[in-house]
Amino acid sequence: MNERTVTDEGLEVTFASHLLFGTYLLGQLAMPYLQRTPNSRFIAVSSGGMYNTKFPSWEDATSLSSKKYDGQFAYAYAKRGQVLLCEEWAKLYPEVKIITAHPGWTLTEGVDAAYGESKSYLEPLRSLWQGAEGIIWLCVAPVNEIVSGSFYLDRSPQVKHLSGVFFGEGSYTKNTIKEVKDLLDKLSLWSTSTTRPSKEVLERTARLAQPLQPIKQQVDIQKFMGRWYVAANIPTPFEIDNFNCTENYEWDEVNSLIKVKYIYFPKNKTKSTYSSMKARITNGPINSQWALNVKLGVYIPIDLTYLIVDLADDNSYATIGVPDRS
Repeated sequence: MNERTVTDEGLEVTFASHLLFGTYLLGQLAMPYLQRTPNSRFIAVSSGGMYNTKFPSWEDATSLSSKKYDGQFAYAYAKRGQVLLCEEWAKLYPEVKIITAHPGWTLTEGVDAAYGESKSYLEPLRSLWQGAEGIIWLCVAPVNEIVSGSFYLDRSPQVKHLSGVFFGEGSYTKNTIKEVKDLLDKLSLWSTSTTRPSKEVLERTARLAQPLQPIKQQVDIQKFMGRWYVAANIPTPFEIDNFNCTENYEWDEVNSLIKVKYIYFPKNKTKSTYSSMKARITNGPINSQWALNVKLGVYIPIDLTYLIVDLADDNSYATIGVPDRS
């Protein structure tokens, strides 16, 4: 459940099946027919899991952000999205009763996979029939007994937020008007292949959102020592306008660490200066990830992660990075 998987379109499965295609696209295709059908209704089965969150940024909802994938939150995001979507559709399509429903905590494979032994805290769990009964009632109840735009449990509309003191509504799980509009706009764009990012773009976006990784090939640390010329970089604020920069590495056999000297010429200067660092290897014997400490009089006890992400077989060039790609 906590392993990110994607559809043939490159979309995260939970988002695609529960919200984008399973609710939005299906609903949009059905709505013209529902509008022409007396006593029609559109029912989206949401979940009490949506009480845990507001609808997040689009990047988080689609699992394209740098956050670690969490299957339970991916599900909660989609379920909150269903509730927001149906609220808006209830306003746009008054001819149709549009509602979301919560089956209660029901003993299903999904609950078992999500909570495992912890599901005992949800007891007594409902049977499948107990969970389905209220939803079936919404399918057959007289339309004048259904409140469009509501979130139902056991034949009754429920509050949609429980983040306040003593289970009041609070504001933590509420979205702004603009956020809801952005959600509907994005769902419209992403529901069709003509306006949705291609599978290749989505795959690349997902990869770039993840922390940069060091190479897995072994680095000959002795061969790596020496002077390296900096051909290009993304400068830190301290490096802007520096030129003729070199990184100089020396292996300290006694302390099993690398002495680093960064030599550079500041802007409009004819004399070089340098800064000193030391590094210890943190993924030996691969040797492609180091913990770097800068010397400012003394070595600062804050580790800066240093990654070798590419290295020519003959050591003619190397690419260095940090996990957040900055």
